[in-house]
Amino acid sequence: MLRVLLLLLIASPVAAAAPDWAMATLNDGLAAHRAQDYARARHDFRRLAGEGSAIAETMLGVMHARGQGVPRDAATAATWWLRAANRGYPPAQFALAEAFAEGRGVGRDAERAWVWARLAATHGDTPTAKRAGALATSLAARMDAATLARLDRKRLAWRPWATLAE
Repeated sequence: MLRVLLLLLIASPVAAAAPDWAMATLNDGLAAHRAQDYARARHDFRRLAGEGSAIAETMLGVMHARGQGVPRDAATAATWWLRAANRGYPPAQFALAEAFAEGRGVGRDAERAWVWARLAATHGDTPTAKRAGALATSLAARMDAATLARLDRKRLAWRPWATLAE
């Protein structure tokens, strides 16, 4: 999952809408991450996360999930993914859905997992959307119609925070 997440981060339309300095810093951080210069990557991503970059927040989550230049910490990873997911970033929404579905860093919660997976699944015909849709379908198979209706109302009422790109 994390390898797919990294590929999606690079091609994100959110990244394309960022100011020039932020895009340069993001590119530097991604290059440092690929080169396994995790201290530099963390520095760049933290700077961008401080400005509200969902991509940087997602990458910090990836680094904590993998223990790349920071202690491996699923709870901290989930915290970063939650920040990015609340900004409307589909790869973070999917990562958070998986965390809730599997109980990694957060309590296992199929209902929250379903809501985040459905939110991520509504972003076009992308690998993230397809995988998120499959997760939501799998989770829904164990829920009754009333629960799904309640959760769908919750999903439809959800609104993202402002992002760096705005």
